[in-house]
Amino acid sequence: MILIARASFPRSSLKEVIRIFSRLPKMPATVKRFGPFFSIDDKENFHYIAFFKFSAQQITFAEKKFIQNRFDAFAGVPGFTFAIDSWMSMEETLELLKKKNDDAPSG
Repeated sequence: MILIARASFPRSSLKEVIRIFSRLPKMPATVKRFGPFFSIDDKENFHYIAFFKFSAQQITFAEKKFIQNRFDAFAGVPGFTFAIDSWMSMEETLELLKKKNDDAPSG
């Protein structure tokens, strides 16, 4: 399972975002981040995406909370919005479906 974090903010907030980003705690060794990647739209808004992969197959509450806290640090930045979503690989999804099917009552 991975977490995919997306955020956006206006160009006018760029300096504040950079200031906060530079002060964020280091990622633990159990987390690998791919990105962040940025795009800029025609209104000069910045869009951010990053992928967080964890050592264990299941992401713990503490690990999710660590990522959430990183983005909560930007709460006071004008126009900053974000979302964090959990995604499973095809193998993880098939395993989950198999487990649910095995747990289903037969009739």
